[in-house]
Amino acid sequence: MPVTRYRDIADLPEPARAASALEGLAAACAASSTSRAFGHTRRAPRGVRRFRSIEDADAHRQRWESAPADTDDPKRSRT
Repeated sequence: MPVTRYRDIADLPEPARAASALEGLAAACAASSTSRAFGHTRRAPRGVRRFRSIEDADAHRQRWESAPADTDDPKRSRT
């Protein structure tokens, strides 16, 4: 790829921009619907949890991993 050098900032070409804000909105909606097609993402619960033993911590992790992804955070549910 060739490198183009300019002597003055006025010589630079105009940057490529979307023709309208609606085209940008349409692209964002398309990306959002594509991401929803892949399913819900898993998010780790916020905060720090303390457990009495490693077995309790492991049981908690196994429950979290086996739970459906959309029940992790009711605010993020898309029903």
